[in-house]
Amino acid sequence: MPLLFRLRNFLRFERGANIPIMAALLLIPMTLLAGGAVDFVGHEKIRVALQDALDRGVLAAAALNQSEDPRKVVMSYLRTVPGGATAELTLSEEKRTNYRKITAGAKVTYVPSFLQLADIRKLDVAAAATAQEARQNIELSLVLDISGSMLDNGGMKLLKPAAKSFLDTMLKPDVRPFTSVSIVPFAGQVSAGSKAIYQYLATPFYGLTPLHGRVIQEKTWCFELPSGDFAAGTPTFAFRKQVPHFSVYNISAAGKQPWWCPTDEAGITYPTNDVTYLKNRVELLRPFDGTGTAYGMKWGELLLNPSMQSSLKAIGDKGLAPIPEAFRSRPAAFDDKDTMKFIVLMTDGQIGFQPRPTNGEAEVTDRNIPQTNQIYTQSQSEALYKQVCAYTKKQGITIFTIAFAISDNSVANSIASCASQLGYAYRVDGLDMATAFRSIATTLQQIRLVK
Repeated sequence: MPLLFRLRNFLRFERGANIPIMAALLLIPMTLLAGGAVDFVGHEKIRVALQDALDRGVLAAAALNQSEDPRKVVMSYLRTVPGGATAELTLSEEKRTNYRKITAGAKVTYVPSFLQLADIRKLDVAAAATAQEARQNIELSLVLDISGSMLDNGGMKLLKPAAKSFLDTMLKPDVRPFTSVSIVPFAGQVSAGSKAIYQYLATPFYGLTPLHGRVIQEKTWCFELPSGDFAAGTPTFAFRKQVPHFSVYNISAAGKQPWWCPTDEAGITYPTNDVTYLKNRVELLRPFDGTGTAYGMKWGELLLNPSMQSSLKAIGDKGLAPIPEAFRSRPAAFDDKDTMKFIVLMTDGQIGFQPRPTNGEAEVTDRNIPQTNQIYTQSQSEALYKQVCAYTKKQGITIFTIAFAISDNSVANSIASCASQLGYAYRVDGLDMATAFRSIATTLQQIRLVK
């Protein structure tokens, strides 16, 4: 028994003596575990801060209005992070007129406190980020009725401030570089805008001699368009006659210009983003004779049709119209994913017939001509209007319509049929014209954001 008792006591003593030894052996790994956790928390804090700084940096660098070097922009954000001033930065940039994409990676060094016990002298902290800003190019034709009835019903007085406000909204500084606006005023016809532009368009291609593209009168500059020109495509202007200078209703009408084809100041305003110039052109509008809505829509579509690009470029290059150089590559292709095309049509009346002087006169300035010699009846003109609307929508152009002060439901419905969808057709009276233009501007902005 004494022997067994002594053996048991010896074993108990030996086990107790091992505890300090085991504690000493476990001290280092326990310190690494606890201290390592502290180091990893510090590492994660730096990583989060680095990622946040890099995210903000690439967002700032990708802004389309950012003029600073993107590397300098991103580094200015990284310097807010411990060690960020010496960060290793990789950066790439993709840039187009309306698109900018920045892809960046950053790496800093974190020096741990406890993990050095395990011979871990440093830890890399890395982050990556990509940001892009893209703006849709906007091509817009503003097709405006300047017929004599716009004076009678007060529409001309309301149109000018409403259209100017619309232009201010559509050409805000952040979207102005990507937005081009054309104005197509129409009375009985649409004026090319000047003799110089008319003669340029009437110049034959490939040295051919024009059959009809000659000047027959020097006062107004409208092209005759046969019915085939109201189908999809661009008229061969070199083989089109000049519209005579005449009046049907307005030769003695107070406050109204007599002519079926508007004079130069009421001609087409070609694509621009100069909001002051556009508003001045709106201010110059006056009421003329006739309601050639089909012609207005045809020209509105042509100014968005890529087949007109070379002609518009030449008009700008030759200084015939103040088309900014940035827009002389427009109109873009219909399938261009970076471009959206719109027409806003404002009119106050029934689509009219198309009379011409009975004896082939180039000018009739002393009387109203009779209404008997019509190249298109009212119903034919309406059919041509609907034909233009149909193919314009098929091309992907979005159309809005404003029918102003129209009491006849059938006329209002005919105008509205051109709109791309029911909600894009407005029927208004009085001050509601301004509300309609504001609503359209808001819708256009929403469409741009969605796409």
